[in-house]
Amino acid sequence: MEKIRCLPDSFPITVTCASGVEKVVKSELKRLGYDDAPALNGTLTFNGDMLAVARCNIFMRSIDRVYIKLSEFIATTFDELFEGVKSLKLEEFFPENAKITVNGKCVKSKLFAISSCQSIIKKAIADRLCGHYKINRLLENGAQYQVEFSIFKDTVSLYLNTSGVGLHKRGYRDLVGIAPIKETLASSLLLLSDFYKDRPFADPFCGSGTIAIEGAKIALDIAGGIGRRFAFNDWKNFDQKLFDMAFTEAKDRENRGRNIEFYASDIDPKAIALAKRHAERAGLKDKIRFEVKDVKNFVSDYKNGTIVTNPPYGERVYDKKEAEECYKSFGKAYAKLDGWSAFVITSANNFEKHFGKKCDRERKLYNSNKECKFYYYYGKKGEKNG
Repeated sequence: MEKIRCLPDSFPITVTCASGVEKVVKSELKRLGYDDAPALNGTLTFNGDMLAVARCNIFMRSIDRVYIKLSEFIATTFDELFEGVKSLKLEEFFPENAKITVNGKCVKSKLFAISSCQSIIKKAIADRLCGHYKINRLLENGAQYQVEFSIFKDTVSLYLNTSGVGLHKRGYRDLVGIAPIKETLASSLLLLSDFYKDRPFADPFCGSGTIAIEGAKIALDIAGGIGRRFAFNDWKNFDQKLFDMAFTEAKDRENRGRNIEFYASDIDPKAIALAKRHAERAGLKDKIRFEVKDVKNFVSDYKNGTIVTNPPYGERVYDKKEAEECYKSFGKAYAKLDGWSAFVITSANNFEKHFGKKCDRERKLYNSNKECKFYYYYGKKGEKNG
């Protein structure tokens, strides 16, 4: 196999995720063969190469982005920040014509002026690369290389974004409904539940169809990012053969012919029309049965199955009282489904009261920076479908 041009054979790789789903990310990494990745504040880091970068971007469902971790050092002054960045072997990652952008954040640090830190980091990168390539200034007429920094308690962490736009941008959701849930969070909810490819699945508040579509992709072994490009695809110093290897591996794993029982419904006809559109764009037109239906009429002929859903919160959809009535109707419908499990994400603190049943367990998660609870309701064991 032809080696990567310029890029090192091994380096730290950091994947980021929403708070509360680190367990899911760790499991995903382990399934890919990367099982030495400790979790810290929504980040998991392990050593790998550009094939690992490509595989993580293509395969993983629950992460926000994949980064090459360039360095970590202490800086309490701008001079220390400049010298710390300039001392790095940046030429191993950036070609002479790289178009470099710098963004980041400062938290609880002596360096707190973000714009000043951006300028200093960019200048340090430019000085290092200009010196190495023997040029007077950066050309910046090539592919984009997005540098991100985090300065937390005076510790500077410097990253190179390999994904580009967030990995929740799968490519199939071109129109957005009301109060959408990100594809990455939808996948995380499914992977936290007892969802399994051979069990019937339902989402009675499907909205634009994200949870059902992500579930179908999991059931059919369709990789999370199989239909999109990433920032590294445009890098001059990336060996395209590595992407082809990861892409081929993903396509070989697919089982689009598998029979699955997936149902998704919503009271809003416009939402169902949008969900059908997204399912078709995802190549799942005939895999999910969509229906306009009030949750109070939700029933199933199957004795067991899994519900994963994101009901209206009473903020952006419905008012609070309407949302509470919705929970009551959902609770009454669910009470008739003894063998079914239900996993519900909501920011409503009184959900259990109106649903009419105390959950078996709960987990704190965030949906678009809004603190939510993910409620677990397990169905009775022993119920088997005919």
